[in-house]
Amino acid sequence: MQAGDWVSLAAAVVAVVAVIWTRAQARSAKQQAESAKEQVVLAKRQTEIQEQLYRDQQQPYIWVDFRADPVSYYVVDLVLKNEGPTVATNVRVTMDPPIQRSSAFTIEKNLLDLPGFANGFASIPPGREMRWSLGTHVEIFEERTFHRHTVTIAFDGPFGPADPLVYVLDYADAKAMALRDPGNLKSMTEALTKGNRELTRVLGRVERAMRSDDLQD
Repeated sequence: MQAGDWVSLAAAVVAVVAVIWTRAQARSAKQQAESAKEQVVLAKRQTEIQEQLYRDQQQPYIWVDFRADPVSYYVVDLVLKNEGPTVATNVRVTMDPPIQRSSAFTIEKNLLDLPGFANGFASIPPGREMRWSLGTHVEIFEERTFHRHTVTIAFDGPFGPADPLVYVLDYADAKAMALRDPGNLKSMTEALTKGNRELTRVLGRVERAMRSDDLQD
């Protein structure tokens, strides 16, 4: 093989190596570009998730439920409360079928006839709790006032209209549930008043007995 042939062969080898190296570089650059693109997409998703978490944390949390009256503890109340951190506006609460009060209430037996339920509540600030007495446990079960009610709650939050909350409320779930009066200021006051009356009567008897003894002496 002549010197010229060796030179041509060496040049060809160098060209092949250059092509292989160039392809490897191109493949590496493509992989880096795809990796960078994936990182951008991941960072965008993380930002969206963080934004959604923030929005969810700032939303009002409105619920409706049956609760025992905290004073009497045998009367059942319908409770509407906002436990979220922000004000809920344009609150609409619907119940299908409508919840009826017991026969003890001669007017406004249908709660949906009340202004707030009929026309919506203008606003419910954080922590506000509203109660409507529905009757005693005995009246409710004897009159079969309640059924399975589908509750729908819609409202506007700080970011506009929120997704409606829909769930089933069934008072029958509470049948035979234990009811224990946890005690309250009213019951404590009544107990103290009753105790004071008993003490006054005892002291009066003692005083009368002492006066009787003095007269006999």
